[in-house]
Amino acid sequence: MKQTFPAFQSEMKQRWQAWQAKTITSDLIFEMVMQQPQLCQELLRRALPELTINTLRFVNPQQDVHTGLLTRGVRYDIYTQDDQGRTFILEMQVKDQHDLAQRIRYYQGMMDQQLLHAGEQYRRLAQLPTYVIFFCSFDYYGEGKIRYCFEDREATQPGLTAQDGQHSIVYNATADRRQSQLPLRSFLDLMNGKVDNEDAFIQAVQAEITKVKASRERWLQNMIYEWKLQEQYDEGKTEATLKLLQTLEKRGMSVQEVVATLAETEGLSRQAAQAYYDQLMAVK
Repeated sequence: MKQTFPAFQSEMKQRWQAWQAKTITSDLIFEMVMQQPQLCQELLRRALPELTINTLRFVNPQQDVHTGLLTRGVRYDIYTQDDQGRTFILEMQVKDQHDLAQRIRYYQGMMDQQLLHAGEQYRRLAQLPTYVIFFCSFDYYGEGKIRYCFEDREATQPGLTAQDGQHSIVYNATADRRQSQLPLRSFLDLMNGKVDNEDAFIQAVQAEITKVKASRERWLQNMIYEWKLQEQYDEGKTEATLKLLQTLEKRGMSVQEVVATLAETEGLSRQAAQAYYDQLMAVK
């Protein structure tokens, strides 16, 4: 059924209002803001105060990486490298998917595949340290710390590191702000909706957010991004439902029983469930 023009206008108005309500914790807002080299560099300096970061060679938002037909690709929020050959991935994470540690492991491996070219010796990686940094709106490790830093270390001699150049940093925006005066504190506060108007960096971030949200082009990018996410979700849901139906049939359930189960789990009428079943089986 075609959407009427007033209905379309209403939908677009709602989408624009939702776009205006987004904050730095939105993946796309974070990417669009941090693709500005000076802002990304300052965020890295605050997130990694132990390093001296002079110049970023490039800043790539929405970096897609695929290494083979049978391997899972990844999409980094921000992928950047400095003039010393250090590579950084910056990720904004609002929802706890309970797989953060595993994602970091996978990201580190994918980074190495990008950095080490065919014919190069493994020792080349010693000159290419990697940093995966997550800014989280939750405490993944549950210890109440504002900053978790991980390196591979010898199990019985923690002072001995693997010296593999891999670093993983997880920030917890929910931590008690009184526990630390880290330079990143005001950015974590911003994630919680608290704006430090005395911090020039935060003022610059806020100004860039305002600029991004005023752009119709950026708004259209956001809609396309959300449509793609919905499409991926729908495809995944359809595949999962099809596998469930096939499993039920393999266990001896009749078509009628499978359709009844589908109706119950999806909240559909028996007729709608039958039509859905027929559609799924047609593309099996």
